Amino acid sequence: MVTDPRVTFEAMREEAHQAMQGLHRLNPEKLDFYVDYLKFQVEHGFYDVDANLNILKLYQFSPGLITRDSPDIVQKILIKALMQLPKPDYVLCRAQLSQDLIDDPVIKKIDAVATLLETCQFAELWTSVTQDEIFAMKGFKESVREFVIHVIKLSYKNIERDFLVQMLGPLSGEEEFEVILRVNSWVLEGDSVFIGHKEEMVESKEIVEKMSIDVVQPLLAIR
Repeated sequence: MVTDPRVTFEAMREEAHQAMQGLHRLNPEKLDFYVDYLKFQVEHGFYDVDANLNILKLYQFSPGLITRDSPDIVQKILIKALMQLPKPDYVLCRAQLSQDLIDDPVIKKIDAVATLLETCQFAELWTSVTQDEIFAMKGFKESVREFVIHVIKLSYKNIERDFLVQMLGPLSGEEEFEVILRVNSWVLEGDSVFIGHKEEMVESKEIVEKMSIDVVQPLLAIR
């Protein structure tokens, strides 16, 4: 009988959170379990920021636990955290790192991608992530695209179609583009895409109220 990954995730989550209670939170004997839990999250697309942060805190307060495999573990944590934008998980996780881990070449690549995301340089972002295998994690590109869509909704009323496609990154074809339009209630007209419903895009108008001199004169006479 095949166990539902969701059931396994919930069981591991409960065990992790029980282990993180009180003085036992930084028990080094639980590190292997937390790492196995992280790998399960990566494989099946789940996420638990508290447990992942706990791994980083163990490395921070017990440097003797750091091994040659630790940078790979930290990379997974950072990429999972980056997938949660606009939540601040990435900043929280990175703040736990020692300078040695920050200087790791792969972690520097992840930092660079985080900067591209946070500064909305999406065209350059997609070039970076599609050329590097470390960003092939399950759900990464979809999560990044959701963040891009979030930014577009906040920033545009309408946008050129070609520029929008560039911002959305590699798509499987026109059908996927049409799905994105439909799901987000965006309307394509010619070369432009209206973000949201067109009837919501009412331009504000200046309202000028005119008053006769008979009404104003008594006010002007007050000293």
